[in-house]
Parts: sequence; structure tokens; C-alpha cells
Amino acid sequence: MGKTLSMDLAARPASAAPVLVSVALSSFMVALDVTALNVALPSIGHDLATGMDRLQWIAGAYTLVFASLLLSAGALSDRLGARKVFLFALLVFTGASVACGLAQGVVELIAARAIQGIGAALMLPSSMALLVEAYPDTQARAKAVALWGGISALALVSGPMLGGLLVELVDWRSIFYLNVPFCLIALGCCAMRGSRLAIQPRSIDWPGQVLSALALVSLIFALIEGPVWGWGNTWVIATLLVALVCGAAFIYSQRAQREPMLPLNLFESRTFSAAIGAGFLQTLAYYGSLFVLPFALQGQGRTPVEIGLAMIPMTIATGVMASLSGRLSNAFGARSVGAAGMLCGALGAALLALYGMDRVSLVIGGLLIGLGGATLPVIVGACLASVPSGKVGVGSGVLNAARQCGGVTGIALLGATLEGPGRATGALSIIALAFVAAGLLTVLRLYTDEVDVVSEC
Repeated sequence: MGKTLSMDLAARPASAAPVLVSVALSSFMVALDVTALNVALPSIGHDLATGMDRLQWIAGAYTLVFASLLLSAGALSDRLGARKVFLFALLVFTGASVACGLAQGVVELIAARAIQGIGAALMLPSSMALLVEAYPDTQARAKAVALWGGISALALVSGPMLGGLLVELVDWRSIFYLNVPFCLIALGCCAMRGSRLAIQPRSIDWPGQVLSALALVSLIFALIEGPVWGWGNTWVIATLLVALVCGAAFIYSQRAQREPMLPLNLFESRTFSAAIGAGFLQTLAYYGSLFVLPFALQGQGRTPVEIGLAMIPMTIATGVMASLSGRLSNAFGARSVGAAGMLCGALGAALLALYGMDRVSLVIGGLLIGLGGATLPVIVGACLASVPSGKVGVGSGVLNAARQCGGVTGIALLGATLEGPGRATGALSIIALAFVAAGLLTVLRLYTDEVDVVSEC
């Protein structure tokens, strides 16, 4: 059994609090820049005189770069030091946000959004490593991760409303400028505390970095464009083949390397492997719900305001329960809390599939699906507990890359199953099955009496 973080480095609340504030703010910004921007796209299109094809890439460039670099960013965090990478990521994200606000053309905006994606990718795994270092005690960490999850969920709730208010009262550029004070606060909080995580004295695995990025960017590009261009499109097939070849080459290179960026023995831990699978399935189901329900309600003739109100029970349930999941896990056990949440999510999707989307079903079903979405801190906690201290960055990167792939897969898969205006029985059935599968992984493999940790490499 390898070493996790030394228990004698017990986190002091006074010194750990700035790290939690910094990590929570960074997570809020990463999520907010997705949810708030969607509301602003029509205004951006009008102001920059561009069409839907370019508007899609204003959102897509961020997601594509962010998701494809998560694995590489996690490895760099372990190699160079989480605090250094996190501070650099905040600077990149701040500069890119200013560039987005100053953009005078759509090409400039897309380029700045891609750079924002680089900053976000570097930020997320390194922030998780800092959180683990600040809270070595598992119970204290569970509460911290739960608070992080609740604040991330708050971005889902507040993003569309905040984005709409900023566009209405100021303009779309203010959405990007809003990141600047958040970034400055996060920078100040992070600078208040040095990192005591060990830096891995190893060379950077450049072949692994390149192959992993190519595999992920090709896969995610195909998943995004497949439903639009058609799965038989030459470019979609070609990018899927590139993803397959690069993925196989990446695995081979990691086995051959003395110092791989992703030690494959991480997957010897059944807790870690189950966390990756559960993260993929839970995100597929929850993000899929956030995608399917508005389209189905729009097909029923609901107005945007009515659709927004209908989504409130789900997002509030997610935010409240995610912030409480740490206390509940400490009281009842993480496996029980995670499994119960996944079961609630499955029941909510099944309820909407069977009984339709009347007002009562939407409230009850939305609340239940929201409880399924609140299980993310349980998955993150299991993942972080199952990796050695020197591999927290890459372990977090694998989990977040799997989650991003799950979200994109969910949108691609569920979009193809929408039967027509106002009908989403097939899509909701898939969501229910994904929650069930994630729940089974949680019960059978995610947590054992003693979380299994792989040995140091």
C-alpha cells in the first residue's frame, strides 16, 4: 500500500481556508463561463455580425481545449508543483478573459476562448491537488470537497440568470470581465499558503502529453460534430480513427516509458477505476438531463422563462445536497450516500419518462435528478483518496477528462434519441440506466471498508 498524504500534516482551518476559497472560486469560474455564456450567444452574434456556425465554436473552442488538455494538465501539476501550475493557470485565465472582453471580431473571440480553455484545464487538476494537501484528514476533506461541489453547482444555477442580467444591464463583454476580480481574489488566497506536496523529480513525458491530447481532442471533436455533420461524414470518421490510433499509441507508450505521465497501475485500484467509470456515467446522466429537458419543454411550447423555472428544482437540489454530502458521508458512509443519490436520479428520470412533464412530475422528477447530480463530491472524494500524494494531479485529470467525455457523449447520444417535439421517453430511459449503472459501481466497487490505494511509482 502506497503512501497518501502524511497524517501528521493535519490541516489547520486558518491556513486551509484560503486554499478552499481559491479552489472554490476557480471551480465557480470554470463552470460559470459555460453556463452564463450560452445566454449571451445571441447578443454576441448580433454585435459581431456572425452566424450560428461561428457562434457554436465560441462555446465549443473552450470545451474542446479544456477537455482535451485535462490529462496533460494533471501530469504537469504533479511534475512542476500544484501551486505553481495553479497560479500560472489563474494568470492565463485572467488574461484570456480580458482578451475575450476586448475582442472586436469573432475569430479573436474564439482564439481567446481557446486560451481560456487552456487556463481552465491547468486550473482544475492542480486545484484538486491543493485541496488534498490542505485537508489531509479524510473527514475534513469530505466536507471541503462537498463545499467545492456545492459552489460548482451554484454556477449551474446562477449562470444563466447572471448571464442574462449582465447582458441586459451591461453587455455580453461584462460576463468575461466578471472573471477578473474572482481571479485576483483566488490569486491572493493561493499566495497566502505555500504547497507542501512533493514535486515529482522526473522528466516530462512529451510523447505521452502529445498522444493523450490528440486522442482526446479527436474523440471530443467527433462527439461534438457527429450529431451535426452525421456519423457517416468523412471528417467525423477520420477523427474517430485518429482518436483510436492515438489512444492505442498512448497506452503502448505509457507501458514502455520508465516515467510515464499516466502510470497505468493507477487502474489497479478498483476504487480509482470505479470512480472514473462512475464519473463518466454520472456526468452523462446529469448533463444529459440538463440538455434533454429544455429541448423537450421547448417542444411542448413552453417559453424560455417557463423552461428556466422548470429547471430550478433540479439545480437547487444539486447545489444544496452537494454542499451537505460531506456531512452525510461522514454520518452514513460515502457508499450509502452515493448509491442513494444515484437511485434517486434514476427514479426521477424514470418518473418523467413514464408520466410525462406536467408540473407535478417536473418538480418531483427534477428534485430526484438533482439528488443524482449531487453525488459528484462522493465520486471526487473516492478518486482523491485512492491515489498516492504524488499522483493527485494526474488522478484528478483522468477523472475530469472522463467526466467531460461523459458530458459530451451524453449530449451526442441523447440528442439522437429525442423522438420529436415534447417527447423524450427514450432519452430519459437512457439517463435512468446511466444513473443505475453509476449506482451499481458505487455500491460494488467505489468504496470498500478500506479505500485501496495504489503504490507509488
